[in-house]
Amino acid sequence: MARLDRELDAVLGARPRDPAACADVLGRAAFACRTDPAAAEQWVEAELLDELADCYEALGRVDEAITVMRRALQVGWAGVPDGRCRIAELLMRDGRVQQATEIWEQVRADTPDDVWLYNNAGVEYAEIDDHETALTWLTQGLRLAMATGDPEGLVEQLADLREESLSELGRREDQLQRDAEEFLDNPPPPPGRRHRAVGTAPAAPRLATAPTAWPPGAPALPATATAPIAQDTPRRPTQVPVAFAWFPATDYPQALRRWPQLTQQGPAKGAADHAAYNLALQRTLTQYADSGSSRLHVAAVRVEPFLAWCQQAERDPATPDARSGYAAELLRRADPAVVAWPPGRNQRCWCGSGRKYKQCCGSAAR
Repeated sequence: MARLDRELDAVLGARPRDPAACADVLGRAAFACRTDPAAAEQWVEAELLDELADCYEALGRVDEAITVMRRALQVGWAGVPDGRCRIAELLMRDGRVQQATEIWEQVRADTPDDVWLYNNAGVEYAEIDDHETALTWLTQGLRLAMATGDPEGLVEQLADLREESLSELGRREDQLQRDAEEFLDNPPPPPGRRHRAVGTAPAAPRLATAPTAWPPGAPALPATATAPIAQDTPRRPTQVPVAFAWFPATDYPQALRRWPQLTQQGPAKGAADHAAYNLALQRTLTQYADSGSSRLHVAAVRVEPFLAWCQQAERDPATPDARSGYAAELLRRADPAVVAWPPGRNQRCWCGSGRKYKQCCGSAAR
């Protein structure tokens, strides 16, 4: 099994990946999970099958991808949206739209409150230029997201996708698009939570710095918020844009040499390596999202530009305040180093691994 584990790491870590090699190793690992208790302890069969389905799709072996995904559901694959949506996507991309439509409709009947369903269906219909159907799904999803306070942080994405479909259909911006813009500018408090005002929102998004006791992974507080917050608990929810400072793999070793305290305090305390550092930040982001915060971002901090900014801004780069201030500055100027969190399940993970989010930091097993 140790040899198979090394093979698995090698084929999944290769850039670019070889789908055929990945399919071979993933298939053997998934089979081992069914026949060897030690393998079942080492890997999660459902996740191996999920990734195997992607490999089969890349190889054009759609029916095998569908069979594997159905097997994944049988052995406990669980996620958002419903795993049947992945089968519908495979069918859509293979031209079997009617079969896919039946699945989309069944999933909607079973999980009508899953906003990701409407997002994914809208994306797939738009991909085949059926913008009328895409618009129907995206409209329902956008209304649902706003009505529920946007706990998944999808209003902006749904509005953008819907705007594209409207444009493709030759239609003007409608009232729902304007409502979405208003929602994003002045988001309501999460449903069921007492709203605590943090000041009147100006026209531009507010960015600020975190308390000086916070570690580099901590998000910024709105400028008007002054209440102290414990480092190990999520703060009160906020819908203003905030950025978490994070050192990517290329800069992490240098950052540790300069500031060894990075893993001696806060959410990343005790992180043994960059992977553990990433997962610590993922847990923190998830806590904040669960507490009702939205519009969260990860700001990749490169050491040399950060030091130059600190010198110009007269900040001490060893302090969490400087790192969070730099993250806020990157977010303010819409720097490409800032990415919205969470990414879509099938998008590349925010940590730069090259893997899909669902198979990396967004994996339920991790």
